[in-house]
Amino acid sequence: MRFERIELRYRLADGTEVSLSQRVPQRNSANAAANAGIELIARHGDLDGRPALQVTIHNRGREAIRLERAHIEIATGFDPNRPARFFKHGFQSWSGSGGFDVGATKHRRDAASAMARLAHQSEALRPSDAPEGATSELFTVISSAGSSKSVMAGFIGGAHELTTITVTRPDAALARILLDGVALAAGAERECEPVIIDEGESAAVLAERWAHAIGDRMSARVGAPYQRGWCSWYHYFHDITEDALRANIRALAAMGERIPIEVIQLDDGFQSALGDWDTTNAKFPSGLKRLADEIRGAGFAAGIWTAPFLCAPDSRLMREHPQWLLRNESGEPLRAGYNQKWTTDPEGFAYALDPSHPDLRAHLERLFARLVREFGYAYLKLDFLFAGAAEGKRHDTDITRAETLRRGLEAIRAGAGDNAFMLGCGCPLGPAIGVVDGMRIGPDVAPYWASAAGDPSTVHALDAIIARSYMHRRLWLNDPDCLMLRARETQLTAGEREALAATIAASGGMLLISDDMALVDEDAAALYRAVAKVGARADADAALDAILPLDLMSSGNVRGMKQGKSSMILNRGDDSARIDPGELGLDVADATVTDLAGNQSAVSGEIALSARSARFLKS
Repeated sequence: MRFERIELRYRLADGTEVSLSQRVPQRNSANAAANAGIELIARHGDLDGRPALQVTIHNRGREAIRLERAHIEIATGFDPNRPARFFKHGFQSWSGSGGFDVGATKHRRDAASAMARLAHQSEALRPSDAPEGATSELFTVISSAGSSKSVMAGFIGGAHELTTITVTRPDAALARILLDGVALAAGAERECEPVIIDEGESAAVLAERWAHAIGDRMSARVGAPYQRGWCSWYHYFHDITEDALRANIRALAAMGERIPIEVIQLDDGFQSALGDWDTTNAKFPSGLKRLADEIRGAGFAAGIWTAPFLCAPDSRLMREHPQWLLRNESGEPLRAGYNQKWTTDPEGFAYALDPSHPDLRAHLERLFARLVREFGYAYLKLDFLFAGAAEGKRHDTDITRAETLRRGLEAIRAGAGDNAFMLGCGCPLGPAIGVVDGMRIGPDVAPYWASAAGDPSTVHALDAIIARSYMHRRLWLNDPDCLMLRARETQLTAGEREALAATIAASGGMLLISDDMALVDEDAAALYRAVAKVGARADADAALDAILPLDLMSSGNVRGMKQGKSSMILNRGDDSARIDPGELGLDVADATVTDLAGNQSAVSGEIALSARSARFLKS
């Protein structure tokens, strides 16, 4: 695998597009190409023994230019005529990730609405040389049927630009740096996010090595303790009330060690309007400070949900500060979400705020200082964060969309303080590394197993937990979303709930439940304790012993994760399966199969797994 060529595309003051390109220099050297005062410098070095490429752009001319994008051509070394697969990594928390065939460039989102593409792609409209079906965000891994090794290409920075890697042929990859038309003044320079390449036998190990590299470089916040908590969303949804919240505070306090948690988090449904996060609606007459006091008085940390980069027309914020909104090409506020329960406005749209505006950032800093320091909320769930990086007309055209989102998150961190736990959700991953403590790494779970492609469902959440398992304690604490315990008022069967529980436990990620606690019986409480025990152990070992997918490229119904000598095998399909552990690369010497209840059996040949179920394998 090797870097081949770099191309920069930019616009002059009169709008003329110019292309400047050069071949990549030999390793441990640098060279430059220039055109009319614009200089493109490539430094080809090493990062922990892996080839790394750093691109710097100098404007030595007399006028500012607009930077559009930079392309880096990469040769994989694979036979172009043999079948290959690549790992397509999603843009934000809810965007799917998984293995796809190289050459199949069409994607179901090609025909989706502009709002769906805005939410799930770093570019709502992909260019012809980077179709959505062949494009991965931040990094990719490629495997060929003709080789025993896999190769990885990945950016090891995310604070300054959004980046993609496109694989349309087995023998080539195109790494792209999205510069968003940002201005580069005369005499200025811009250093772009560096990219590394790597090779190895295991695709999952390559993904973990990439996560370790970008986490180290961006000073990822990975030191928070294992998180256990309760969230109001997956039982009450928007209908949560102050009385219902209080009933669950009392129930959780009474349960004590039967269901040990540290955090009680109020989710969507309390706010007076979308955008006005420090005032409540009629369902919450006591206000946020009193509720936080009651949560803390019961012995828990108080948590709260916000969507800090969204607002609705009936909010005080949107009425009083229209200059803080991101705008579309027509100059109208940019639509970034739809939910009729969010607003009294008959159209039901939510609009994107523009964190490039310094006054909005100052507002966010004051707001979160109030929520944390005055009201007492120490756990912050920050949702729909992709809106802060949406394509549109920004107030500050000297910073990219990645920088815009990151500055917004940094303003929240400045107000909340270093000790608050910040959880990103619906968030483009790269710009958040080093700012958030936890990150949702998949779509919403649901009180049912399956749904249409792209819609929230438990099985889609399980796929994401596995596909991004190696990020845990490398980039943040992974949030696999909530474990639902209740046997009533749900469509999940007992086996499906246990499969969700086993996958969350094996991931070592955060453990939040989301039930009306009046529906949680002793069997459900015992399941929670089993997940907490296994999950805490996996989390404690994760810093040194990464949690890896059994097969990063898998698209089949048998999937799983491994950590050291322990593995979790999931049958996500609708039919029973017989599994040969050796085919999954698992050591079966002196191995036992167990479930969360502790029931054990020795491994003798194949392992039988019923539909929608999971088991642990320990050797």
